[in-house]
Amino acid sequence: MQPIEYPTAHLLIVDDDEALSALLCRILEPHYRVTLISDGKEALRLLSQDHFDLVLCDIHMPDFDGFQVLEGIRSSADRADTPVILISGVADSTDIVRGLEMGANDYLSKPVDKQVALARIRTQLALKQSLDAQKQMIRELKNVQAMRDRFFHIASHDLKNPMNNIRMAHFLLRGMLEEDPSADVLLDNIEIALDSMQSIVGDFLDMAAIQSQALDLKMDDVLVEDALWDVIIQFNISAQKKNIVLKLDEVAGHVRADSRRLVQALGNLVSNAIKYSPRDTVVKLSTQRKDDVIRILIQDQGPGIPEEERERLFSEFGKLSTTPTEGEGRTGLGLWIVKQLVTLQDGLVGAECPETGGSIFWLELPAANPVAEKQVLAS
Repeated sequence: MQPIEYPTAHLLIVDDDEALSALLCRILEPHYRVTLISDGKEALRLLSQDHFDLVLCDIHMPDFDGFQVLEGIRSSADRADTPVILISGVADSTDIVRGLEMGANDYLSKPVDKQVALARIRTQLALKQSLDAQKQMIRELKNVQAMRDRFFHIASHDLKNPMNNIRMAHFLLRGMLEEDPSADVLLDNIEIALDSMQSIVGDFLDMAAIQSQALDLKMDDVLVEDALWDVIIQFNISAQKKNIVLKLDEVAGHVRADSRRLVQALGNLVSNAIKYSPRDTVVKLSTQRKDDVIRILIQDQGPGIPEEERERLFSEFGKLSTTPTEGEGRTGLGLWIVKQLVTLQDGLVGAECPETGGSIFWLELPAANPVAEKQVLAS
């Protein structure tokens, strides 16, 4: 991106001292376009109508002084970042400090030195140029992000309707061909493909919502056992297809969380455990109390995670060398989404790989009413 240039920067001089005004004009006009005015109120009116790249303003003027001009500039959303250099008597250090505290960018002392004045003006114009370039870049990045979010929503919407139609057709075909064993494999493959597509669309929508900060969290006291049962009910059929048992171990406590997003994060962990676990195994769900937080653990009997790849576990699009045991789909976003959702709820995520095999993924959230719960546990 090319930087914004000031080939003929427009300077506004606000000063009722004719001799000083004439001197400033002689200094500045060979380098810049200069507008000279002696009244503070008129200066604000001009600033509201025209663009100025920098303002030089004398502090001591009758009726409407330099501080009032500065306050008017800084209180305007349209011109609040316009550089302002105050002009003050050499002994007026109190005025200079006051001006800088009010938002002046710099000051010139009387009598004005030509080289000092030009250097300070060039510096402020360069800083303003850099600020404008940064603002322009931020606007462009926001436009790109907005376009990306619109694309995700449009693409997912356009995919959802055909997917629903295919799922309905799949349901009808399974009923029509239930007596034809040769069709089972084909229908099972269609169902796996549909589940994979639905997961991909969901992950991309979640990623777009997280990155655009569009998630609306409703924090409440959530009973961990209820959240885990919701997850078990949601994924029990997927587990049964691989003869995997979802075992709820001892769980206790309430956490401070958004119940919907907590179930979503736990669901992603359980879904991963099912994907990467072999048939005829167990996925165990449990909790641990640690001071004023509750850790929720999802333990599987899968292949574990290679040590050299563990640092990429919760990264965006962080696919590892391990693959789902029966060809289930993956986007590399599931664990990243878990981390974002838990972080938004003031929690932590992590993973462990015991020497006995498998993986333990966990998330920690603040315990709700930790003092009261400690008393309950101690009684």
